[in-house]
Amino acid sequence: MSGLSLILQSVLGCILVVLALLSAQLGTLALVRAFAPGRRIRHAHLSGDALPKVLVQLPVCDEGRLAVRVAAAAAQLDWPPDKLEIQLLDDGRAENHDALAQAVRAVVPPEVKFHVLRRGARTGFKAGNLAFGLNHSDAPYVAIFDADFVPPRDFLRRTVPALVADSGLAFVQARWGHANREANWLTAAQGFLLDSHFAVEQEARFRMGLPISFNGTAGVWSRDAIDDGGGWTGDTLTEDLDLSIRCALRGWRGAILSDLEVPGELPDTAAAWRAQQARWTKGHAQVARKLVPEIWKSAWPWWQKAAVTLQVCQFGFYTLAALSALISLTLMYMGVVYVKAVADLGLLVTGLGLCASLGYLWLGQAMLGRQDEPNFLRSLLLAILFPSGLVLSNARATYEAFSSREMVFNRTPKAGAVYAGGWRGSPELAAGLLLPVFALAEQAWSAPFFVFAAAGLLAIGGMGWTSALQIPARDAASK
Repeated sequence: MSGLSLILQSVLGCILVVLALLSAQLGTLALVRAFAPGRRIRHAHLSGDALPKVLVQLPVCDEGRLAVRVAAAAAQLDWPPDKLEIQLLDDGRAENHDALAQAVRAVVPPEVKFHVLRRGARTGFKAGNLAFGLNHSDAPYVAIFDADFVPPRDFLRRTVPALVADSGLAFVQARWGHANREANWLTAAQGFLLDSHFAVEQEARFRMGLPISFNGTAGVWSRDAIDDGGGWTGDTLTEDLDLSIRCALRGWRGAILSDLEVPGELPDTAAAWRAQQARWTKGHAQVARKLVPEIWKSAWPWWQKAAVTLQVCQFGFYTLAALSALISLTLMYMGVVYVKAVADLGLLVTGLGLCASLGYLWLGQAMLGRQDEPNFLRSLLLAILFPSGLVLSNARATYEAFSSREMVFNRTPKAGAVYAGGWRGSPELAAGLLLPVFALAEQAWSAPFFVFAAAGLLAIGGMGWTSALQIPARDAASK
């Protein structure tokens, strides 16, 4: 056996070990969520003059009707008008500003303190927009809602008292709901993935006393925590994770309110979902580049440093999967027979990853009482299959995060919008068609991986050329 093949198999073995750690993390979180006792969140009893002033920030950027809808919902929040201030932070095109301001003011009662602010430049993207709004308010608590979310009327009554009762909390995060979950197969699969993130991952980390991340919307921050953590900064594309970890390093904690759901809208096309996931992946990679060294310099115990590092570096799955496939194809081309230890490790990692993913996704639905709903098994399978179709785009996003400091914020197209990025799924289709050829010739552990990856790539690539796969609407009038 040549020295090159030994080197490649050694590298492959190291990659498989890291993939095993990422899978084991999912499995551990699922076990903690299933068996660890919940943590009680204290709420202060507030009324009248004891209610603090709250700022509600609505960062928007050419959101159209969604901006008007979230403004109307925010104006209906149950909080004394003299203690509530709302900012619509318009980062959209200048020619749309006056029409937007007029439309939102038409749905906001006159007694509500409502301000439409425009800074005129998108420096720092959403982070810069939020920081700009904070410069115009001194409120001690700040709620944030993206345009595609609709906060329930009692949102502030259920979140702010937790921050008042516990001065060590940086933020309180609500669970995302999905208003268009049943739009098509893709949105149904996304619902599974996000349900598990909130009901399993976030809840498990909270129960373990580990830092949790703010999810960018549907939460309330302590202004003191924002300032102490260094404020909103635009040097990453995931300003929410960035500030969350910086605050955690300063001793602040976050809390998740799993019983409080705020409905939002999921990307309803493959192009929109691909753009969203690539941006999130690149942002996570940027946060890792920025903060992992700080995590290991901190006074946290080693196990907590390791846990938070794995949390921040989950994005690495896609790049590692792409590298393992590339190495396997190279070894196949060389006609190499795998070292038994590497082949066995590959089988073990494949089995561990599949079991951990299934358990994680199933538990997310079980915790929400959704495991008996129609199309459960189909959505579960697709929630495992579709993410494998993001390997190419997310691996590229990771490479860009570490190879360049250029910041390009590609917004997620909202439901019904046309994606302007020009992507039609050609790379995914090409890779998906070629991989089965290699898989049929492969006799080692990697054959099932190639078949699975090919199916995901073909699904995502195919949806880039055609409309998203539709499922029957429960209510045709709602379409």
